Amino acid sequence: MYPIYYAIIIIVCLIALVGTISVARQMTKKENEEDSHEADLTSLKEGRQGKDSSIRILTIIYSITFSMTILLIWIFIF
Repeated sequence: MYPIYYAIIIIVCLIALVGTISVARQMTKKENEEDSHEADLTSLKEGRQGKDSSIRILTIIYSITFSMTILLIWIFIF
């Protein structure tokens, strides 16, 4: 039964890794498109709060990973 738990942990961590790489690529792509200082200034003024916020996406990814890890550790202990 433990190999199933190990597989779940590995899959969840790989999903988090792929999600993080995806967000990083999107952010790099956006930064390359906006090279001017004026574009940087307007993006800072807007705040970019919304569905495409990288902080929000990464928080969701890592909270799911953290809660799954805690759950599986709890299963191993008890």
